[in-house]
Amino acid sequence: MLRYLALASAIVVAVVLIALAIPHASHDEAASRYVSDPRATAGPAQNDRSHATALPFTGDAPWALSALPECFHQRSSRSGTTVFARVLLAGAHAIAPGTVLHVADCTVAISRDFAIVTRGENRLRIPPPARFYARGEATIVERRDGVRDDVRVYVPRKIAPQ
Repeated sequence: MLRYLALASAIVVAVVLIALAIPHASHDEAASRYVSDPRATAGPAQNDRSHATALPFTGDAPWALSALPECFHQRSSRSGTTVFARVLLAGAHAIAPGTVLHVADCTVAISRDFAIVTRGENRLRIPPPARFYARGEATIVERRDGVRDDVRVYVPRKIAPQ
């Protein structure tokens, strides 16, 4: 009885190994036939970037100002409870919806609870819920995720005189 169980187990293992090996063999065989086919012609290089053009990027980006070091420098990023965020926002005043900030070649159009950040053809949205504040030269973005508040402080990037 034990001999039949061992034989059946060996057969099952062999079938599984063969089944796993067949797709790889056929794929490798097809690939080698294509490579060795004398009628095959070379196509354009797939990673030739000499003719590539950069496409503008768009989309939601809570970190949009952090992604634009030419325009903004992130001074700090803190998260915590709403009470903690209120402490971090002490002395700051809310930026009114409809305000447009121009920093270097970036534009930040502030809405009630989101902002559109534009630089050249690139356009990112700081998604809701987001609130915008100013304290001195700093721009502060507060985002709530329902549990924690994320408070990021940015200062405009200074452009060195030339």
